[in-house]
Amino acid sequence: MTLANIRAASADQSVVYVYGVARAAPGQTRGPRRLAGIVRQAPVEPLVDGNLTAFVSAVPSAQFGASEFRAALNDADWLRDRILAHGKVLEELRASYDVVPFRFGTIYFDRAQAAKAMAQHRVELCRALDRIQGACEWGLKLYYDAGTLRRHVEAASTSIRSMRDVLAQASPGAGFFLQKRYAKALADEMAIVVAGCVQRMRDSLAHCFRDAADIQLQPAAVHGRAAEMAMNATYLVAKHAFAQFQQAVADWQKDHAAHGFDHELTGPWPPYHFVSIQQ
Repeated sequence: MTLANIRAASADQSVVYVYGVARAAPGQTRGPRRLAGIVRQAPVEPLVDGNLTAFVSAVPSAQFGASEFRAALNDADWLRDRILAHGKVLEELRASYDVVPFRFGTIYFDRAQAAKAMAQHRVELCRALDRIQGACEWGLKLYYDAGTLRRHVEAASTSIRSMRDVLAQASPGAGFFLQKRYAKALADEMAIVVAGCVQRMRDSLAHCFRDAADIQLQPAAVHGRAAEMAMNATYLVAKHAFAQFQQAVADWQKDHAAHGFDHELTGPWPPYHFVSIQQ
């Protein structure tokens, strides 16, 4: 279900852009009311095939034909705006449907080709919909302020306090090497504290989610905070369990804020990380 499936189309034709798939409501013939698509002139429409509905837009082949789309990917502004529009459609759909989100740029020559692909993947799509039914994706990042944590460890750790006392009485020559040992020991203890705090968060959430995935930690240049990232994870949380999930995060924050820890909870999102359809 990808761009590679598009045959050549004339400049005045349209092709079919697919955002995602949900279960078809009984008698469904209409899509979300007045939902704008990835381009202004292409509203979102339903494409029903059996028990599934794909949400699609008829987009101009002058922009979304195979060669035209590949060329457009080199236009950073166009690409950014289209990716944002794709995500906005999925956000709007998520409010009313359990939706398997498709990758940006899933395009077919026509509705018949899109329906055929949906039928070929029906079992896979239904399994994905079962998995995400009644749930949303939530992103959770944990951070710590290194200076605050360092002061906490220096005050709380008996071994660190002992090393600091020895260092204070050392000669300049011995102090040089002791300072290196002290810095390493302090960094090691800080790492242990960070790992323990992350594990306590994971443990407190253990019964609050349906599935979870870890994401690569981001440097400060990416996440934009004056802090270190300790955890970057995403959770598939049933709507009825979210209050419990949110309370567990709040309790963790209350217990660890004084030591320099903070969190960022984002969502709800379509379940991007918890479906894997070979499109």
